[in-house]
Amino acid sequence: MQSNRVHYDAVILPGGLGGSNNLAKSSKVKEILQEQEKSGRIIGAICAAPTALHAHGIAKGKTVTSHPSVKDKLDGYTYSEERVVRDGNLITSRGPGTAFEFGIELVRAVRGDDGEAEKLAGPMLIK
Repeated sequence: MQSNRVHYDAVILPGGLGGSNNLAKSSKVKEILQEQEKSGRIIGAICAAPTALHAHGIAKGKTVTSHPSVKDKLDGYTYSEERVVRDGNLITSRGPGTAFEFGIELVRAVRGDDGEAEKLAGPMLIK
């Protein structure tokens, strides 16, 4: 019997309050996130999107960050004010102003320490 499951190297949840609310209500998103977490693969969420992780019970107990406006909705996590937070295979970021740093950390997570993230960051003037 073949599995109909699709395997992703990384699943990234985009920010925005309206979209994040929709992600939080989606049973399909829950299924994908649960499989991703179970398999130890990368999950990323930026801006308000960590609220969708919370809604689906993903990565409880891990350290996260988010847009400050949804901080109080993330009980069950250790909250950080850092611009980008990586806790194992979970990567979270605060919002639009941290998107480039978030992207570079995602490249680092997918590629490992092969230096590709640094090659991208340099010309883009990202720390």
